[in-house]
This record gives sequence, structure tokens and C-alpha cells, in this order.
Amino acid sequence: MPQRPPEAELRIPASVSNLGPGFDALSVAVQLFMRVRVVEMLPGSPGVFDAEFAGRKPEGENRIEAAFRHAATRPGAAQPCGMRVEISSEIPAGAGLGSSGAATIAGLRLYELATAPVTSDRLLAMANEMEGHPDNAAASLLGGFTVSCVHDDGRVTARCRPWPAAVQFVVATPDGGLDTRQARRVLPATVPLRDAVFNLQRALLLLRAIENGTYGDVREAMRDRWHQPIRASLVPGLDAALALDDPEILGVCLSGSGPSVVALVNGDAAVAERRLGDIYRGLGVAHTIRTLAAQPPSSQPI
Repeated sequence: MPQRPPEAELRIPASVSNLGPGFDALSVAVQLFMRVRVVEMLPGSPGVFDAEFAGRKPEGENRIEAAFRHAATRPGAAQPCGMRVEISSEIPAGAGLGSSGAATIAGLRLYELATAPVTSDRLLAMANEMEGHPDNAAASLLGGFTVSCVHDDGRVTARCRPWPAAVQFVVATPDGGLDTRQARRVLPATVPLRDAVFNLQRALLLLRAIENGTYGDVREAMRDRWHQPIRASLVPGLDAALALDDPEILGVCLSGSGPSVVALVNGDAAVAERRLGDIYRGLGVAHTIRTLAAQPPSSQPI
């Protein structure tokens, strides 16, 4: 009977990325999970990947299987044995909460289980090859608050640190989802220098505000001129959410490419839940509101 490896159950967190000005660089792992259980390893059946989904099977490509197979196509890569897995996920697809990045990391981690350990840098390089950006995958792999950097040769350096436990994420997700490819197609190829400086200043200020607990800086630090103003036409309620000015809300941003919108809160989340809910109820848009905590880092913080 084939033996299951000791690490046969994976729990991959969702992520909130960009955080306003940190486009394709900043992300936080949050406690909404994709779970993958290895039912059986199949040493005599290389190439077999049999996946059973709890609940509704995702439409289109199985990103977990695609990542598992992608890892095996790299030059010199070890060829994995086959496997049977069971998959369940709390992460909504097409919601801007990193479901694709989490699935990609799940597939790469399964490849590890079927072959040998792979360094985090190499896993993230493979994830970046598939995703086209490293931020969601970095948070799902490392946990915590991550900063990601893609080198000219495709290598990825990502570093994580704990996100402050007192700061929660109130996430409002309109029903219907948004295709990430569409949300990226609307972005311009270049940005004016003044907008580049604007975002750089605020991304650095956000890093310091979270690190030092100077939460009064967060509202200004989460402002953005690169992607949120352009994506507002695709995301119901985004303009109204970004305009929220309430002492109970530290700041608001689009999560990833949307359509989820995130309010950061330090204390009682009820005010942010109500204020975001009022926006979508006023628009007549069905939605889900979740209050989530950050997932702690799984590696040594910076």
C-alpha cells in the first residue's frame, strides 16, 4: 500500500495584496484557507493527478494541478509520482483574495511532497512564472506581511514579518467576481513620474506605519494613483468605499485586482462592517462581508 508522507495535509492562506500603493509588491496572508489532503501517493503511476473537490469544482483550469505539472517541466526537475488529493477552499474565486496564488502554491507544495524539498525562492520563481506577479503567492507561502521583488532573471526575493494582531481586515466582496486578466488589461503601460513618486512615498510610509504602530498615518499611506482609480469603473462601490472617512477605519483599499474592498480596523470591526454594507445595500449589490485576521508568518520574520 503506498505510504502518505508525514506532511500530507496542506493549509494555504488567502491574501490581501497591493494595500493601495504597493502594486505587485505588498501583500498580507489572511485566515481564509484552501486545504489540500493527500489521500494516496502513487509511485507506480507517474503523471497521474486525481483531484476530488469538496463542494463546487472551480470552472476552467485546475490551478493546483497546473502548478504541480509546471514544476515538473523545468530543466533538470525531478519527476513526481502520481497522487490522489482532496481539495476544499474557503477562498472565493475571482474575488481579489489570492485564490489563484493560493492554488499555485498548493500545487508547488504537492510537487515538493512528491519529490524533494524546494527552496522558498525557487517556489516563488515558479509561482511568478505562472502568476505573472509574486505578491499573492509570497503571502500564501510565507504568511504574514510580505514584500516581494522580482529580479531581472526571474528570481524572486520575498521577505515577511508579522502583521500587527490588533489590525483586522474587514473585507466586502460583491457577488459576481472579476476576471484578473480583465482588471490588468485596463491598466496603462506607463505612469507619470509624479504618480510614481506619489505611490512610492505612500508605500514606504505604509511599511513604517505598520511596523511602528503609527496607525494615524495609514489612511494617507494607503492612497494610490496607479490602479485603483482606473479599476473603479469595474468595481461597484469602490469609489464610495475609498472615500469613507471614519475614525474607526484606519484606511480602505481594493484587495488585489478586486472586486473585494478591504477596510483596516484597529478595534471594533462592527463600524466598518456596517459602513461597507451600507454602500452595497445602497447600490442594490449582493455581497459578503468577512472580518479576517492576518495569518502569522511561517518563516523567520525580517
